[in-house]
Amino acid sequence: MKIAIIGLGGVALADALALARTHEVVMTGPVPDRVEAINTGAFDLCDPALAPYLARYPLRLSASLHTDAALDGADAVIVAPPLSFDPETGAAQLAELDSRIEMAARRRPGALIVVRSAVPVGYCAARRAETGSPRIVYAPEFAREGHRLSAVLHPQFLIVGDRGAAGKKALALLAEAALSNAIPTRAIGPAEAELTRHLSTLFQAARLAYFNELDSYALHHGLDARQIIDGVSLDPRIGPHANNPCFGYSSRSLPLSVNMLAPHLDPARTPLLASLETAHSARAQALTHQIVQRAPGVVAFYAPADATALPSGLAQIRARLEASGIATYVQRTLPQAGDDMVIAQRMTAELAAIPANVFTRDHFMRR
Repeated sequence: MKIAIIGLGGVALADALALARTHEVVMTGPVPDRVEAINTGAFDLCDPALAPYLARYPLRLSASLHTDAALDGADAVIVAPPLSFDPETGAAQLAELDSRIEMAARRRPGALIVVRSAVPVGYCAARRAETGSPRIVYAPEFAREGHRLSAVLHPQFLIVGDRGAAGKKALALLAEAALSNAIPTRAIGPAEAELTRHLSTLFQAARLAYFNELDSYALHHGLDARQIIDGVSLDPRIGPHANNPCFGYSSRSLPLSVNMLAPHLDPARTPLLASLETAHSARAQALTHQIVQRAPGVVAFYAPADATALPSGLAQIRARLEASGIATYVQRTLPQAGDDMVIAQRMTAELAAIPANVFTRDHFMRR
């Protein structure tokens, strides 16, 4: 079976790699460098599962700048272009996504069209109505940053936003991409699937905000946050997972979900969910105060070479420090011991060699 994947970002690439194990897959997008890299086997995907996967499985994967050519003969189309954002409002710009879905529905009217990009509630129902295609199905992805391929190969569950034949085909396609067996699946309504994607993000953000606030309290009062975390995590209702504080939400998923859920969130009905961005901003302010109190001359933000941008929490802290008159820079390679303070989202064995320089709220050193 031929599968066309519209998009060259992390979500699209993870799906492509997994599906190319058993199908002919053609990716398409308007970025020549990425197309060339994919065609030469250089996959820009940070995931520990990538190297062993490529070593074990031969893949039928190519990329093209020409969407028409990629769609020719495709039995299924996955639409997952990275979203762009309005620089003033922060709203997701959906025109490119709209046009790609319309093109797929027009050129391949009998093909299954699986939407993987995050979308507003009601989006897929609107695209079905506009194109007249009942084969447009939303299938949310729930991958952690840096583990996108792992999440496709070993999903803990699969959800699609269609309870009919198209939904069954989408579930079968995603299950075939996986290496795991007996994956829990749910076929639900389109709007319910779209909400599931965003509300999952908001729950993770709420849990993270809880442990970050616990850490901020302990830091302010000179208490051992690790001991408190270990204590509360013994409660089975809380558990020991996702309990490591950091500088704030590490991806753009939270602001994206908050933006797309804005019509559904208000302080009267959903006060907790509506205030999550405020909670993460408060965390950035509290940690900035701690850093300023230590009077560093220069602050280096450690971001590995494969990181394209600072996580949002670190970016907020950097802006606040510079507004306070403290010079900052981004360190892509491993920093050396010196006078500069090094801020790191997570502690690594390499950074542990210069503990006096590092400021982090990582209490567990997990990968």
